Amino acid sequence: MTEADYQAAAEKLGVDVAAVRAVAEVEASGQTMWSIAGHPRPPIRLEAHWFGKLTGYRFNESHPHISRQQWTPSVAAKTRLEAWAQFDEASALDERAAIQATSWGLFQIMGFHYQALGFPTPHEFKAAAFTEAGQLDLFVRFIIANRPLQDALQRKDWHAFAAGYNGPGAVGVYGPKIANAYERHAR
Repeated sequence: MTEADYQAAAEKLGVDVAAVRAVAEVEASGQTMWSIAGHPRPPIRLEAHWFGKLTGYRFNESHPHISRQQWTPSVAAKTRLEAWAQFDEASALDERAAIQATSWGLFQIMGFHYQALGFPTPHEFKAAAFTEAGQLDLFVRFIIANRPLQDALQRKDWHAFAAGYNGPGAVGVYGPKIANAYERHAR
């Protein structure tokens, strides 16, 4: 992604480029693509509790490493290859649910937001995540669709942003990370 791409996104959101870069750095270590078996794929994370919920928990017993009733950090993939293996396994069971239960790309936007972001299907949302421009567009759409997040980003209220973006349980971790990343990028 170019500086012009970040600038265009920042202008749409009414923030400075450092704010957009800070979120990108924290969410996926600033990486838009991973190389998996020699092929570029976006960074992902299947959330087992979401896959469970979206499939009516029917795979909890047969696939407890990808389908759970509750958030269970210990079943999260430890490597990039494992992350894609989990997604591929879940996708073979229920592709729509797998796409929606996964966070995608540089900004780790959950697939279940596809309709709120203007995508008719989860598959079209997923396709957008396979390009750098698409990942940036997902982020812009997500922030615009969530006015409190946009407001927090504009005010540089990193704790409020982290609470809305990653959930209230993650504020103590993500708030300071985003604040520190912002300071680095604002220099």
